[in-house]
Amino acid sequence: MLPYGCTTTTFSSTSLRGLMNSAFVFFLLVMSFLVLALQWNGTLNFSTIINVAQGSQDVDGVVLSMKPERFNHTQHVLAQIGLRVVQRVPLSFQSKEVNESLCSFVGSPRDNSMNLKVWSNQMAFVNAMEEFVREANTATPKRWRFFFEDDVALNPNITSEQAKVLLAKGLEVADEDGFVYLGLCGPHCEESRLLDEHVEAARCYGACAHAFGLQANAAAKFLQHLENTKKEREIYMDQRLLNYGKKVKRVWVLGTNLQSPSDHAHVGLLYQDRIRFPTTIG
Repeated sequence: MLPYGCTTTTFSSTSLRGLMNSAFVFFLLVMSFLVLALQWNGTLNFSTIINVAQGSQDVDGVVLSMKPERFNHTQHVLAQIGLRVVQRVPLSFQSKEVNESLCSFVGSPRDNSMNLKVWSNQMAFVNAMEEFVREANTATPKRWRFFFEDDVALNPNITSEQAKVLLAKGLEVADEDGFVYLGLCGPHCEESRLLDEHVEAARCYGACAHAFGLQANAAAKFLQHLENTKKEREIYMDQRLLNYGKKVKRVWVLGTNLQSPSDHAHVGLLYQDRIRFPTTIG
């Protein structure tokens, strides 16, 4: 008899093996559950992702999405062109955090649902970029990451295999700037060049934030630009991107001669498929 009323228990070797086997099975079940849970809520850390190589470049991406069916479709579209992505869920526009952040940014309440939704969208983009910059280190300043909304589709004038080649060539063209669009709305362009015999790229500014990429060092500079221009009180992310291209430097757009089937004023390898997925902001 041990102190405090404890008693010893003797295990046979057979019982011990059975206990160990049961513990191992339980461990596997717990790990399987955790993996499924992480995949479901989209909070996998990027260190767990196997990056897809485009030529000599490693690229991955983030999709801002609140709906699993929209994210799953977008993930499938991007996988076809060699991009591995994870989901980031923006904060609800009804949350206290979004309301307080918007009020702080504009200096006065703007608590109608439209303003709160577009501000939640901008917050999610900024948070994803900040996460990217934190992950990068001095050895990977030119690592690419793409940022997507959850309504993208591949331009029907090219195949997925062509898109992979065009993306690899486009990243080489944009390497010096570290900033690139895969699609843009209402572009104003210059310095057009051929990526292949049929598809062009050009330096542009325009609206839309559905498909763009940044290298880590360029992401840090863009975030600093956002901080420096806070006084403009622009709550739409696509307008902040437009203003950067217009006032700082035009950004390379891949596929400037590829028109969207939804709107001929929209161009690029990827377009917003508003027929399949209408906007959830307006």
